[in-house]
Amino acid sequence: MKNINKCLLFCLISAMSGANQLQAKVMDKIVAKVNGEPIMSSEYTKNKNTIVEQYKKAMPGFFTQKNAQEELSQKVLDQMIDDILLKQKAKKMKIKVYARELDKGVNEIKKRFSLTERGEMLDGEMADKAFKNELDKENLTLADFREKIRGQILVKKLIDQTIRPTVKLPTEKEIRAFFDKVNYIVKGDTASLKNMPAEEQQDMLAVAMKFKELTAERLRVRHIFIKIEENASFLDKNKSLKRARDIKKKLDKGEDFEDLAKLHSDDKESALRGGDLGYVFKGLLPEELETEALSMQVGKISKPVKTKFGYHIIKVEERKAEQKLKFEQVSNELGQLLAAQNFKEDLLKFVEGLKAKAKIKIFTDKK
Repeated sequence: MKNINKCLLFCLISAMSGANQLQAKVMDKIVAKVNGEPIMSSEYTKNKNTIVEQYKKAMPGFFTQKNAQEELSQKVLDQMIDDILLKQKAKKMKIKVYARELDKGVNEIKKRFSLTERGEMLDGEMADKAFKNELDKENLTLADFREKIRGQILVKKLIDQTIRPTVKLPTEKEIRAFFDKVNYIVKGDTASLKNMPAEEQQDMLAVAMKFKELTAERLRVRHIFIKIEENASFLDKNKSLKRARDIKKKLDKGEDFEDLAKLHSDDKESALRGGDLGYVFKGLLPEELETEALSMQVGKISKPVKTKFGYHIIKVEERKAEQKLKFEQVSNELGQLLAAQNFKEDLLKFVEGLKAKAKIKIFTDKK
C-alpha cells in the first residue's frame, strides 16, 4: 500500500484551497483528465503549495528524504484524482446535496472566523470580513466556495452510504495485539516499525507518544524565558544574563512568578498563561532544563539556566510519578484507531476500484 493518505486529507484541505477558474487563463493548462473532467495546472499547483506548507509545519524532516518533492507531487495529483472519482460516483448514484445541508456546511466553515488566534470572539461583521478576506486571498468567489463545500458533502454522503456501514470492527484479540505493539514503542523498542509504510509509522509513533504522556513521570513546569539572539554579541549575551538575574532577584523577594512571566518572558505564548508549559516528560525539554527540573522539589524556583535558546528560570508546580500502561485504560481508544485503519483500507480499495474502470490521462511530470 503506497503511503498516500487518500481523499480525506484532500477533502479537508480543499475547503479553503482551490483556484479561480478565471485565473491565468492564458498560462493555465490541463495536467490530467479523469473521465474527461480536467485538472488544471493552477488548481494543482495551488493544492500542492498548500500541502507543502502543511508538511513543513507538521513533518519538517520529510523534505530531507530522497525524492520527497516528487513523492509529494504524486500524492497531490492522486488525491485530486481520487476526489474527482468520488464526486463522479456520487453523482452517478444520484446522491443529492440539499440547500439546508449546503448552508449548514458553509456556516460551519464561517464560524471558524468568529474566533481570533487568542480565542477572542469577533462580532458578526468582523467575522464576515475575516471570512471574505480569506476567500479573496484564495482567489475564490462565494459561489466557488459553496461549490467546493457541495463537493465535499457529496463525497461524505457517498462514503457514509457505501463504505462506512461495511467497515469491519476489530476483535479484542486484535486490539490486544495492537496494545502490545504500542506498549513496546512506549518503552523505546521500535523494531516493529521497520517494515511499516512511513505514514503508518507516523500514526503508531503519535499513538505511542500520547500514551507515553499518560504514563511517564511528568512535571508541570512554568518558565520565564530571556531570549539570546543567534548571532548575539558578547555584550548582548551579558545583558540577557543580567535581565534573567534581575528577575530572579525579584522572585527571591517574593514577587509573583506568573505576574513576572507575563511581564518579562520572551516566550509570548506561555507568558499569556503565566509561563505555564503544561505537563512535560523526559525528553521533551532541552537537556539542561530537564536535568534542572528533575532535580527540583515542587514549588522551588531555579536559578537562570542557559540553553542554546537563552536563559530560563523555571518553577516546578507539580510532579506525577510514572505509571504502568494498562489495557483497560486505552482499549476503547485503540479499538477506534484500528477501526479507523480498517476504514482507510476499505476506502482505498473502493477508490482503486473506481480507478480500474476510469479513463485517466496524465499530461504532467508532476515536479
